[in-house]
Amino acid sequence: MNKTTKTAIIVLSALLLWMLSGFFENNSNSSNNNSVKINNDDDKIVRVKAKKIKSKLKQSNVLIQGRTESSRNVKVASETNGIIKEILVKKGEFVKKNQILCKLSVDSREAKLDEAKALMLQKKLEWDASKVLVEKGYRSQTKAAGSKAAYDASKALVIQMEEELENINIRSPFDGFFNDNLAEIGDFLSIGMPCGEVIDYNPILVIGQVSEQEIKKIRSGTQGFAVLSTGEKLDGKLSYVSKTADIKTRTFRVELEISNTNFEIKDGITAELFIPTKRVQAHLIPPSSLTLDPEGKIGVRHINNDNEVIFSGIEIIGDQEELIWVTGLPEQIILITIGQEFVLEGQKVNYSLEALN
Repeated sequence: MNKTTKTAIIVLSALLLWMLSGFFENNSNSSNNNSVKINNDDDKIVRVKAKKIKSKLKQSNVLIQGRTESSRNVKVASETNGIIKEILVKKGEFVKKNQILCKLSVDSREAKLDEAKALMLQKKLEWDASKVLVEKGYRSQTKAAGSKAAYDASKALVIQMEEELENINIRSPFDGFFNDNLAEIGDFLSIGMPCGEVIDYNPILVIGQVSEQEIKKIRSGTQGFAVLSTGEKLDGKLSYVSKTADIKTRTFRVELEISNTNFEIKDGITAELFIPTKRVQAHLIPPSSLTLDPEGKIGVRHINNDNEVIFSGIEIIGDQEELIWVTGLPEQIILITIGQEFVLEGQKVNYSLEALN
């Protein structure tokens, strides 16, 4: 059970107890109009159980609901036109950078390259001859420059034809997994059409959306961690915090970067991100001690030095096994653990302390 579910159950339970306590209070008022008046006689004072709890320094975190996502996801497109002749890798196979994924048919590309090379050789001979004639004074510098330009153009044409022939090989842009082939043998690909999809899972990202109220608490470069729905806890670094809110949700995208050298973490797994903010004084209390005040504010009831009941609002910042961490209380309190729903703020009580764990 994740933290959000635990907190929801705790708050719902406290709300139900609050509603029930109101029901019993109304019944008591209808039967005895003097019941609100507190009788401080020892035999009428309510007895409760309590526990002395002292605050501890606790790391406060911003909790973000998110999911895992690959760091790079690219549809590898063709740079030339042609029919797919071969698909050289299978779906799910690991590929290296520059490895050939798909190969197009050669068609007339090889012949055009041979033609370009022959033309280059011709222009080279003409340029060599022009240089000799210029040295002997039989040809002007202008005509020699024209021969040089024609030779340079033929060399450029050869390079162009070589690149066109190389472009029949569609290669992986980085190390990753060939996630899917998006075309089949015999399909015609024009420039820009994809042959397949390559995904990089190392590092892997855990992404989430942060509210307007909490975005100011976090900074890029902060060390955090994520807990996957599978139960794994993974440390990482907050590599990206968006400076622009989503127009629809008014939330900000954040990315926690996690090393995934063995590729065990999959894409799309539900996760909770915990981004540290500051260290605060907090109390570790049982969730059963939570209650609500008449306005519906969540908090706890505790006892002062005069044995009077005090209500204090709290904020839940985390959990630890079956207990929860809360802030908003004095450094040391006598927390009412049993009977908090049957006493009112300002009422005197007798209490017995529970044994320390």
